[in-house]
Amino acid sequence: MYINEIYKRVIKNFKLLGSGKILGGISSALTIFIVAREIGVKNFGILSIAISFVEICNILLSLRVWEATIKFLGDHKNDTTIRSDILCWSLKLSLKTSIIACVIICSFSYFFIDYIFNFEINLLNLILIYSFLCILVTTNETIDSFFRSSDSYKYILINNSLSNLIRFVIVLIILQFTDRMELIILGMGSSIFVGFLIRIKFLIELFTKLSYSFKFKNIKSFGPKRDFLKFAISTHLASIINLANEKNLGVLLIGYIAGPFYSGLFKAARSIAKLLRRIMDPILEIAYPEFVILVKEKKLADLQKLIFNSTKILGIASLTIGSIILLFSKNIISIFFGVDYLDASSALVLLIIAGLINNLSYWITPAILSFNKPRVLLIMSFFISILYILILYPLITEFQHVGAASAGIVRSMLVLTIGTLIYKNISKKESSTLV
Repeated sequence: MYINEIYKRVIKNFKLLGSGKILGGISSALTIFIVAREIGVKNFGILSIAISFVEICNILLSLRVWEATIKFLGDHKNDTTIRSDILCWSLKLSLKTSIIACVIICSFSYFFIDYIFNFEINLLNLILIYSFLCILVTTNETIDSFFRSSDSYKYILINNSLSNLIRFVIVLIILQFTDRMELIILGMGSSIFVGFLIRIKFLIELFTKLSYSFKFKNIKSFGPKRDFLKFAISTHLASIINLANEKNLGVLLIGYIAGPFYSGLFKAARSIAKLLRRIMDPILEIAYPEFVILVKEKKLADLQKLIFNSTKILGIASLTIGSIILLFSKNIISIFFGVDYLDASSALVLLIIAGLINNLSYWITPAILSFNKPRVLLIMSFFISILYILILYPLITEFQHVGAASAGIVRSMLVLTIGTLIYKNISKKESSTLV
């Protein structure tokens, strides 16, 4: 496989997946803008706290398998039977752990959530509703990993666009008749369930096309289950440690320390800054399977070129969009969220800077995993997260939402610097074995 073929495939899939991310992102952003305007800063903060709490607990408790799925699908790209078995086994594993996670989240919340967050609105009901929807999150990620590994990005494009559009319509209808938070969070999470149904339809279609078979019992041909589990557990632990990020943990800590009003401001800033993430996601999703193939075929020079060129393209696009947001931050907040959210502008500027740095380091995690080094990623994540948490709490205590955004810049710099050094060390050792 030549690097020029990969470039062409990456560019083609980036256009395809990028279009889906943009279309889905527009619908998602409009949904958040409308909800934030309708329910006010404080209630928007409470809604954000409920969602962040469930998402954090779901990451803690449900096994993250999509990265392992991509890795092992790439390792067996020419064996139809093993690939179908890998996916079926991954789906069973993800669904089982997600159900367990849901039960634990609901049980814990029922007994303890009011002692942690004592708000006027019943946070328990919001958490219970959203946790049931999140049963399907890990399964959705696993199905997407199969689409990516099979170079079938059109399915992801259609799903992203359609599920987010349907969610927008559902939320719009709900807001026309009621402002009940329970119904609003149900509408906000509807894209998870709708996306699952769309994915299942496409999965059956792709299995038929590739002559794969669904076999959820007596999966024997997939031999390296122990290696798969070791890989998945390592990436899962890294994900747990990476909960120290400016998105969910920031929302929860701000809500706990400073109150839901400041969580609402931070969430508003995050929603706009997320535009940079929308630029990065397509490259990240497309590059990982290609990294796996290049490492498998020992083409490390081509891997280096792919990393450099993809980062350059992503950097230019991110800098362009980021500069526009930085210049018009207050205008953007005022237009989309309303004047009540203008205090979020300082946090938005800082989050954009953090996002620009973060996009430049997009390749670090997939590159390390491609070399089959999940434990290295785990150690790196642990070290960075400890440093991040040490500065996050005091910054939030002193500067509320602005402090959380400032900590995000520090974390992004640590990931870029330490991750680059680790990658250079790994690639140098791998290169020496080829001589």
